[in-house]
Amino acid sequence: MERAVAGKYDIPEFQRGFVWSPEKVKDLVDSLWRKYPIGTVLLWDSSEYSSPRTAKGEEPEAKWIVDGQQRTTASCLVFGKKPFWWSDAATWNQFFDKCDVLVRISDSEPIEFALPNPIRRNDPNWVSVRKIVNTSDEELSKMAMELVSKMGKQGDVQAFTDIHAKLSSVQKIKDAMVTIMEVDHEVEDVAEIFSRLNTKGTKVKDTDVAVALIASVQMGWVREKFLPFLQDLETKGYDFNPSVLMRTLAAVAKWTTRLKDVKKDFWKSAQFEESWVETKNSVSFVMKKMSEKGILSSDLLPSHNALIPFFVLYKKFEKSGFVFDQAFYWFLRASWAGRYSGSATTTLNQDLEMIKNAQNFADALNSLLGGLSQAIPERFEQNYLLWDYRNEFVRLMLYLVIFDSGAMDWIRKTKIGFDTANNALNEGFYPEWHHFFPKAVLKKRPKPVEEELINVAANITVLTEKQKAFRTSPDQYIPRFSISDEYLKQQFIPIDKELWKTENYELFISERAKLLCNAINAYFQKLKLSTI
Repeated sequence: MERAVAGKYDIPEFQRGFVWSPEKVKDLVDSLWRKYPIGTVLLWDSSEYSSPRTAKGEEPEAKWIVDGQQRTTASCLVFGKKPFWWSDAATWNQFFDKCDVLVRISDSEPIEFALPNPIRRNDPNWVSVRKIVNTSDEELSKMAMELVSKMGKQGDVQAFTDIHAKLSSVQKIKDAMVTIMEVDHEVEDVAEIFSRLNTKGTKVKDTDVAVALIASVQMGWVREKFLPFLQDLETKGYDFNPSVLMRTLAAVAKWTTRLKDVKKDFWKSAQFEESWVETKNSVSFVMKKMSEKGILSSDLLPSHNALIPFFVLYKKFEKSGFVFDQAFYWFLRASWAGRYSGSATTTLNQDLEMIKNAQNFADALNSLLGGLSQAIPERFEQNYLLWDYRNEFVRLMLYLVIFDSGAMDWIRKTKIGFDTANNALNEGFYPEWHHFFPKAVLKKRPKPVEEELINVAANITVLTEKQKAFRTSPDQYIPRFSISDEYLKQQFIPIDKELWKTENYELFISERAKLLCNAINAYFQKLKLSTI
């Protein structure tokens, strides 16, 4: 760890970032305490390679961690020592808190490791492993005495002995032996080693292996181009898995999303850079247009896989008839059908083949839509709005028609999805789903409403942020907060005041479901017939 902190150990750019969950970090601590083997750390000794994953440093003799980065980083988190390659303080602080593994130290119960929560934080029996391993032998006795005192057993020699022994056993984690192996192969060989090590198990996906291969032949590309573009998308609200971009790149260049089918020569060819530029342009254009439709966060999308054919559609037909609204119409229907859910590689490649063989944009779109005709009906049906609002597609359509209507927030009086300061689209905005009839109100009705019926999409409105104001029935809070008929109509709320009474809830959701259904079908039709 000292070498990782000092920069004497670093990670090459083909390594992914830290992906372990706090639970895995806790399990690592448990393994170290039990003296279980935790695997070999593979180091690469190369004076010629100088392309770290993050910004370059000045450490001239760094050795590169090819296998064991997750374990090394996790150990650094446990000990509270930030490794050289972790440059972002904000994310480090988040992981630092979440991975502060606790251990139960008691004279009457066995040692147990757990993750922090408010109850354990306030329980003197639960002690931070980080605190123990960073305590000197002299301070350990003092810590044991303090614990005995907090347990109300001051002066109990046996309790002190047991507590001290357990603290000492945890402290010895810092002296655990880790097997290290070094290689000094060429960069291409090391990328292949990384690939073979990680494809034998389940540690990484083919995307990670492809990135490793690219990094070995396009030095600096991951750090200087790939990761910054991912970060730029995330800043705009689109937090995509790297596999979405990598498979789009493969689709743009080779008409496949199966990365293992792309020959190694491609990654070091001139076509690679050309295809990357085309990929960036396609992704940037499509996501900008998506933002204009109100999709300001990737969390709104039921399927990110469906974006890949969308990006490729634009790339092929951007100069020959591409119509965004029509493509968006297909995208929504593909998301509705769950076209690319689960293991989607085969389906994606089938649809890419349709796009590849199409003579024009209209032919491509008709072929793609034809593949959905058996999966979903032509029109959105009213009963879908009586499904749980947490259904991702139904919720997306609810939001899209409300955004399209120019709906205003009922308290802030600003357009939903727009920044209050400058009236511009609010990048990263995610809607607040608000029950028009509050749960508590419906449950207190003489004949309480079942939870399932309370949470239907027809009872959900969209606001800018969580509101505590609307806790009474609508017939009370609407006049109280002067919510106009215009604002209500923007959310497709029936204007009949009788329907705002709790005893008429069932009639309300039926009427609103009808209004929303008509709006959604009109929205679909507008996209389908659009020429822009």
